[in-house]
Amino acid sequence: MFKKYLINGLILLPFIWLSTGMLILRNGDKTMVAMIIISVITTLLVYGLTTLKNNISTNKLLWLLFIICGYFLFSYYYHGLSSREIRSFIAATLLVAIFPSSLLTKKLIIWFTVISAIISLCYSYYYTFYLGLGRHWPLNPIPYGTIMASISIIALSLSLTSANTKEKMITFLAFILSSYALIITESRGVWLGYLFALAVIFIIFITTKKIKITWRNTVVAIIVIAGVSVISKPLISQRLSQTQQEYSDIKSGDLATSIGLRLQMWFSAPMLIEHHELLGQGNQYLTSLDNLYHQGRISQSLYDAQPPHFHNQYVDYVVKKGIVGLILLLFLLILPLRLLKNTSTLQRYITISLVSLFAVASLTDVPLNHGQTIFMYIFWLGCFTTTSNNEHADND
Repeated sequence: MFKKYLINGLILLPFIWLSTGMLILRNGDKTMVAMIIISVITTLLVYGLTTLKNNISTNKLLWLLFIICGYFLFSYYYHGLSSREIRSFIAATLLVAIFPSSLLTKKLIIWFTVISAIISLCYSYYYTFYLGLGRHWPLNPIPYGTIMASISIIALSLSLTSANTKEKMITFLAFILSSYALIITESRGVWLGYLFALAVIFIIFITTKKIKITWRNTVVAIIVIAGVSVISKPLISQRLSQTQQEYSDIKSGDLATSIGLRLQMWFSAPMLIEHHELLGQGNQYLTSLDNLYHQGRISQSLYDAQPPHFHNQYVDYVVKKGIVGLILLLFLLILPLRLLKNTSTLQRYITISLVSLFAVASLTDVPLNHGQTIFMYIFWLGCFTTTSNNEHADND
C-alpha cells in the first residue's frame, strides 16, 4: 500500500507543487520542471507508453500544444522569444502527454484546492499586512492574483457540483479564502476577469436543472460573502480611488500612469508590427520601440518604461508572435470549450470558468507569459477537463 501511495505521489508531484511551492517560491516555475521530469519518469516506469498512446489518441488539446510548442521554438531561433515562456509550455505539454489523468480524482482536487487557498491567503496576508509591504511581494501580485482567481473558481465549481454537504462546505470555505487572497493582491484586471468568470458560473448554475441548493446553504453563503465584503472594503475602495485618479490624469493628458502606459503600449502595437504582421517581432520589438522613439512616434514615458510585455495577451502575441501566434492563442482559449461534449459537470464548470477568467484577464495582463499561470491553465485544462475518463469525478 505504501509503495502505491509513493508512486502516485511522485506522479502527482506537479499538481502537489502547483498547490504548495509554486505559491511561495519566487522561482517555483523553474522547480516545476524538475517535478514534471520526476512525474514523467515515474509514469513511464509504471505505465510504459500506455498513457502516452492513450493521451495522444484522445486528447485533442495535446495536439494543439504540440503545434504551439513547435511554433514557439521556431520563433525562438528566428527572432528570439522568452526562454521561461517556452520552457513552461514545453514542460506543461510533456506532462499532459504522459500524465495518467485517472489519478486526478475529485477528493484529490478538493485537497489541492483547500491547501492552495490556505497557503495563498497566508502568503498574501503576511507580505501585505504583517510586513506592511503592500503589493511589493517576492512574487508578482498580478499572476499571483490570476492563480488565486483560478483556485477560487475551481473551489466554487467543486462546491456547486458536490452532493456531499461536508465537501460542499469545505470547498466553499476554500472559495472564500482564495477570494480574499485575490482581493489582497489588488490586481484590477484579474478582478475583472474573476467577476466575469463568476457571472458565467452563476448563469450555468441557474440554467442547470440537475443542480439544486438549499435555503440553509444560501443563507450561510450570503452571511460569509457579506462578511468578506466588509473586511475587503478598505482595499477595494483604495484601489477604486486610485483608478479614478488615474482616469482623471489621463483626461488631463497625463499618460504616464499605470493605465496610461498600458494605453500607450496598445496604441504602439500597430506601429511595431509594420512589415512583421505574420510572424511578429519576437524580442526585437525593443529595437523597433527605440526607433519609434527617435522618430518622435512614441512618448518619453513609454520609451523609459521599456515594457517587457504589453499588458494585453492578445496585443503581446501579435507584436511578438504575429498573426500566427494570435490564432494559436485564440485556439488555446476556444478549443477546451469545444471538447466538453463527453465531460462531467465538474469538468464543464472548471473549463468554462477558467477559459472565461483567462480570456478576460488577458485584456490587461499576459497570464500565458508567466510560468505559474501557464502551468495553472494547461495542467487543469490538459490533464483533467479534456479527458473523458474523469466522468466519475462528480461522485468520487
